[in-house]
Amino acid sequence: MALSIKGLQYFPLDVNFFENNKIAIIISDYGLEATAVVLKLFSQIYKSGYYMDWNEKIGKIFSASFHTKYSYATIMNLVNSLVEEDIFNKKMYEEYHILTSEKIQNCYFSATVRRKKQKISNPEYLLIADMISSSTTPKEHLNDNSVDKNPKIACNFQQSKVDKSKVDKSKGKESINNHTHIARESEKIRSLKAEWDQWKMEMLNDEDWCATLVRYSGKGILILNNAYQIMKCFDDYVILRSSENTIQTKKDYQSGLFGWWRYNNWETDLQILTGAKAAMIENKCSAPRTTQKTSKIEEAMAVAERASEMAYQLMQQNPL
Repeated sequence: MALSIKGLQYFPLDVNFFENNKIAIIISDYGLEATAVVLKLFSQIYKSGYYMDWNEKIGKIFSASFHTKYSYATIMNLVNSLVEEDIFNKKMYEEYHILTSEKIQNCYFSATVRRKKQKISNPEYLLIADMISSSTTPKEHLNDNSVDKNPKIACNFQQSKVDKSKVDKSKGKESINNHTHIARESEKIRSLKAEWDQWKMEMLNDEDWCATLVRYSGKGILILNNAYQIMKCFDDYVILRSSENTIQTKKDYQSGLFGWWRYNNWETDLQILTGAKAAMIENKCSAPRTTQKTSKIEEAMAVAERASEMAYQLMQQNPL
């Protein structure tokens, strides 16, 4: 479960933090570990808002919860030094016993400017006068686009990254879901085609089914030569129409195949079934008709060809 934070979820840290003269003095007096105490204090302030109370009781709790080599007395002295170096505002510390600064308040209010009807608690703690009547960014800071000079810009930039990160994660998740769905559909189609291929072989090896196909089509036994490839065309037709759910058994497949093939006049030309010859047929239909006289020899050859085909069909249907 995410922690409920009233203030900020994070705060900016200057890249020159350790080179800052004020911090350098603190490190010289208390050691490098003092910077961890400073950052911990900043975290506590931004977590609650734009300031934090500081007294002996809070100092003891802070010292006990934050494991360092420093004693309670050392941490209290360290905080006093931070006040003297103006890292925390001295007036606010002495009058109200709080830790804050103009820089901290700039950062906090700039990062929370989008919060609706933000109620400012303890306006007497404010070091930025414009914040008393409005929760908008102080006007005197709006024209300064330098991150180094205006820490609120860096803070606002960091805060806005949360929304962008959430959007990016949402898009990434949606993309992953789409790819997963496509992969599952592809696997489903491959599985169906494998099962349909098995049914095809069973049907073509079934003499009764082959005889029924020959009888119903009226094309003769030659129709069996292209039957397998035509069945593949039927598979593509079913998938393109997203009608896979209508074929659950081999009987469904046989019935669907017969209906589709009959609708296409038992066509055996794969190019016509797949639409490859559609443009050619249309062009032929739109071309002007011309009458071409057939010679007697050509007519006799055509009759002989049809007679040979009929004789072959009769022999296949009624073997001696």
